[in-house]
Amino acid sequence: MMSVQQFSPPPRWLPIRLLFGGLVAAVVLLLTQNRSLSTLFAWDVPGPGLWVRCGSSLIVLVTALLLAMSVGLAAGQLARRLGSRMEMFIALLGRALACLPIAAIAWGFIGGWIGHLGWPVETLLPAQLPEAAGTWQTMLARSLWEFLAPALVLALPLCGEAIQCVITDATATADLDFSLRARGVTQSSRLWVHHLRQLLPLLRVRMQSLCLIAPVYLIIVEDVLRFMGWGGWLAQSIRGGDVTGIAFGFITGGAMMALLCVCLFVLRGRLKSSSSFMPALAWHPWFLWALGVMSLPNMSVVCWLILWLAVLVADSAAWHQAWNSIEDQLPIDAARVLGASEGMIWIRHIAPVQFRMLVAWVCTIVAQTLLWTAVACAVKPRLLDELADPLAQWYRSLTITSMRDAAQTLADPSALLRAGGCIALVALCLIQVSRIVQPRPT
Repeated sequence: MMSVQQFSPPPRWLPIRLLFGGLVAAVVLLLTQNRSLSTLFAWDVPGPGLWVRCGSSLIVLVTALLLAMSVGLAAGQLARRLGSRMEMFIALLGRALACLPIAAIAWGFIGGWIGHLGWPVETLLPAQLPEAAGTWQTMLARSLWEFLAPALVLALPLCGEAIQCVITDATATADLDFSLRARGVTQSSRLWVHHLRQLLPLLRVRMQSLCLIAPVYLIIVEDVLRFMGWGGWLAQSIRGGDVTGIAFGFITGGAMMALLCVCLFVLRGRLKSSSSFMPALAWHPWFLWALGVMSLPNMSVVCWLILWLAVLVADSAAWHQAWNSIEDQLPIDAARVLGASEGMIWIRHIAPVQFRMLVAWVCTIVAQTLLWTAVACAVKPRLLDELADPLAQWYRSLTITSMRDAAQTLADPSALLRAGGCIALVALCLIQVSRIVQPRPT
């Protein structure tokens, strides 16, 4: 989950950075694991082939991101029309949806759709139709549902992220309602023309942030639904500790993220790119890289340290941007003019703000670590051995390691939903505390 109370513009040439970053990460991984770079050219992907898998996953990702953006815009604009209290309530619902572990969403979908309703999922339980129904309309419907099922599951947490981002970013736009009402502009035009025109550049940055997270979620979704795509193949490589396969996953994952970020340039409006070092470091798929590295056998001792560092680096630019915005408004120069010492300035003006930011930062880091730990344990159940109770009990219900566990979850998904609900509730509470404590520029 993103820290939506902060905002960090991306660096220049983001797609090229993602593409080059995936290649560098793959080379570093191979060299540190004493593998030759020639293995990248000699290694083969099991059928249906790497490019077909990447193409299938791209279709799922584009569908899920478009659905999330559409729902986020519709819900955010509707909430703005209903008033500030409704905006706060819908934003809270969006954060709650974004805090749900993706493994709980995927297995909950299967348990409800197949286990309770008995409805088909083409990659798990195909629909049983009479032979006379084998027309082109039926084949088209099967193909569409094969792609729509993972896209809909993936879109659920992304919709939560998009809703809260649209509502949060609405406060950063200029409030033109009074002047537009005085000119006789209707409410619909104020929302969908003037307000949306200011919101689109911010939304594009948010969607680019989601492009760095969505492929990691897709790994679990495709693995659970047995979808023949990039994510399902990479999940098998991570689970088997295949270094070459993980390196291929870094390269192809970076290429897909770069392509998605390029496609988002169709949105109108553009923000000034950041030229500082922090965004250049933070705007990379650190969670994908951490998930691949921490699953290696020789990294079992420091696996959770790797995940924590990934969370820390991914959020560094946003927190740095937030501190710069607040520091510019502190009365430091006025205090110096009045004769205050540097120590008194730090105690009276800087330290209280930094303490509040530290508390908000710790709450956000802990919440995101809880959620990404659920992702790591779902992909690599062996990581549960490195956790202590009660965390191990929570995450054990989210890991399906055998056909017996899958059958039990289909029959009674209550344990999985309780574990996912507990993790989501703790993460949501921490995010809310972070939002309350975090100082904001006026």
